[in-house]
Amino acid sequence: MDSINEAPEFFSIEDNFARYAPEGDATLETAVEMISSVIEFARKNGIPGLLVDARGLHGFPHPSVVDRYWFVREWSSRAAGQVVLAMVQRPEMIDADQIGVTMASNAGLTANVFDNDADARRWLLENI
Repeated sequence: MDSINEAPEFFSIEDNFARYAPEGDATLETAVEMISSVIEFARKNGIPGLLVDARGLHGFPHPSVVDRYWFVREWSSRAAGQVVLAMVQRPEMIDADQIGVTMASNAGLTANVFDNDADARRWLLENI
């Protein structure tokens, strides 16, 4: 098991869940791997809920449906049914039909996406 003292940068424990709020420029691939690693860290440390605030990540275009399928499957495999994920994202990055949320459910990942922190926290606390 990883030590909480070895937590990734931008990671903190809040209430009954962890929060990850990375900042900076990244490719989509790098951003997905950053989030994947934190999901795995949470799972290995028995943290049941993770709020990822990705509004501070820049440098990649609006993800396509294929991109969303790829990263949702990756995150689902890292969570292994043990981590609930609430994502906060800039409104222009959220698919209007929230296809990623549907894909996550189909892949066995309990996840949702929001454009604000308060709604994400409320949903996460209700679902962990």
